[in-house]
Amino acid sequence: MGDVTDAAIRTRVRRRPSDRRSDIVAAAIQVIARDGIRACTVSALEQETGFARGHFTYHFAAKEEIIRLAFASVASDWASTQMEEPGGKTAGERLEARIRAAIHWALTHPEYFRCLMNFRVEMMRNSTAFPPSMAIRHQLWEFAAQMIRDGITDGSFRCSTDPVTEAKMIFAVVDGLLMHAAMDPAFCPVDELADRAWGLVADRLGAAKRHDAAEGRDSTGLAADGSRKSGGGSHA
Repeated sequence: MGDVTDAAIRTRVRRRPSDRRSDIVAAAIQVIARDGIRACTVSALEQETGFARGHFTYHFAAKEEIIRLAFASVASDWASTQMEEPGGKTAGERLEARIRAAIHWALTHPEYFRCLMNFRVEMMRNSTAFPPSMAIRHQLWEFAAQMIRDGITDGSFRCSTDPVTEAKMIFAVVDGLLMHAAMDPAFCPVDELADRAWGLVADRLGAAKRHDAAEGRDSTGLAADGSRKSGGGSHA
């Protein structure tokens, strides 16, 4: 009797309503990642989960609620990687850590990344489809813009463009690289993607270390022959 009771308890635990809801939202993420938002119908979710239609009408008011929760799950997971406190003494090092974290997230969460891209496709059709989306993006843009401002102040970056504009360009660069890599594995080896992304961003922002290296200076501003080059620190 003890074994039967334990098995019954385990079955009930597995079938808690909250678990069913989570399973359905997870299935929606898979369907959206694979087939797009408009393919995420109740019939598709029935097939994906094996649940009877009654489960969907019991747990959710409408299909749109499932899709909104799928978006919230993916967007919050993505945003959490960017809002974590990064390592690094300078703003340049902190921004580099953010970019590498974004690349790592996309590579280790491919379904979430494809799902997020498909949500963006839907937002191109209807910019009001997911109201929280733009608020999240504006928050992340401002977050990156502040790191650029800090980098200009501490000497990490040498750019004169508006930091908010540069922050948007950074997101475009990273998103573009990730999308091309997802579509064409030969585009860039995955173990080089973060280096390539940071290289493009660093060059755009005039990152001090890369700028000095390109002109043959060390961290003191001295050229290889011991002389100072123009722009390499104070002059006698």
